[in-house]
Amino acid sequence: MMKNRRARTCVLISLVASGFPALTWSHELTNPLTAEEVACDELQLERLLHRMNSAKEVYITPDIPTTLLVSRGLGGAYDGLVATGSFRLFVGELPPAYDYERYLAFSVTKARTIFLNPDRSELPQVSLSREESASNLVESGPWFNVILTLDASLGGGEPLSINNLAEPPVEAAHNGFVATSTKPGRGLVADRLLTPCHNKLTDFDRHVFTVLQRVVRASDLNQFYQPDMEVAIFRGEDPHAYRLNFYPIYEELEERGRMATELRVDWDEAGRLTTAVASTYLRCGAGGQTGCTSLDQRQLDWFMFPPVFGGREHYLADQVQVGGLFLLPDNPTPPRTVDLAALLAGSTWNEPVW
Repeated sequence: MMKNRRARTCVLISLVASGFPALTWSHELTNPLTAEEVACDELQLERLLHRMNSAKEVYITPDIPTTLLVSRGLGGAYDGLVATGSFRLFVGELPPAYDYERYLAFSVTKARTIFLNPDRSELPQVSLSREESASNLVESGPWFNVILTLDASLGGGEPLSINNLAEPPVEAAHNGFVATSTKPGRGLVADRLLTPCHNKLTDFDRHVFTVLQRVVRASDLNQFYQPDMEVAIFRGEDPHAYRLNFYPIYEELEERGRMATELRVDWDEAGRLTTAVASTYLRCGAGGQTGCTSLDQRQLDWFMFPPVFGGREHYLADQVQVGGLFLLPDNPTPPRTVDLAALLAGSTWNEPVW
């Protein structure tokens, strides 16, 4: 073994001395994308979010809004997270319970096309499943129950549905928990959601998507009216660009719009995130455009907080790093630098595994 190692060392020294470039043991962590591929990802995730719901149907207080975040997994899958927020309260109201963030992590994957009945024609199917290792499973109660649905039909069918209720002991009565749901996905096929726009995402991209799902949030600048929020997380054209579209849900008070943002992330040789430049995009010049902000009335800010143990820990206000604000009529605040290494310090999340 020692003899072979010395031989390889001699070969490397000879190559360098002969004018050959020095060899490096590195690999590309991400890939550049085309503008068309980015736009395809953005619209695909937007169509998926239109088919999903984790929000309450009526705005009441006290109540807990949710943030539903989705990103592309590898292949034809999607990864996501539902996070509960802080209680919505009117002036003078007090929260009825501790409002730690609680999580329902999930995935959307293709399922087998063959059914139990051999006379039934094959159909594309899709499964919506919760990931218990990254979720807070709760006992049934009024505040922290989360129901996530996905309409996979062409219209009118029962949606796929899962929840975050804990599975009861074997001898106990069923409490209504649903961990996975599988149905034909005709609607997803029609919306071109089961075929990825490209195959250029890497394990590192997926790692960054997962971290962003846990640490990035947005809020309305009106502290007494916090909407439910949906977030699409995807890659930009530049190998270091990560895009986040925030879609606040205001029921019937405002047409659905988005705040489009970007993090241009840097990392070291080991793949540890270092700093990022956070930008909020300008308003769209016309309807139907991608890569721009389309809010008409509401004003939002977006921010990052350190990793917390869901259901047990609060993040502290002085640890929050602001990504930016979208203010009307002045448009967004200028880009700013955020320290991701400091944000993730003390956790294992900045030691990516692939």
